[in-house]
Amino acid sequence: MKLYHATTPKKASHYRHSKRIIAPVRGFTTLLAAMAWACKVGRTVIMEFDAQNPHKLPDHHNAFGIAWWNDGDVTEWTCVFSAEKDA
Repeated sequence: MKLYHATTPKKASHYRHSKRIIAPVRGFTTLLAAMAWACKVGRTVIMEFDAQNPHKLPDHHNAFGIAWWNDGDVTEWTCVFSAEKDA
């Protein structure tokens, strides 16, 4: 399952240096849902990753997608949006 994870530039830099996003990694089923969440909580970077062992979250959902968490570190991802670079 492809998920979209909202984060901060500082955490994104940490992910690059450590080569992992430490579990549990939360994400949304759509880019739009992740962007809506990012606006709500003040995050400006969206990462896309393939969840290997996702579990549906009981909350965090919004009108644009469903929230899940991945049980396990993520070692491969793509930055699909950064307000610092793309906006």
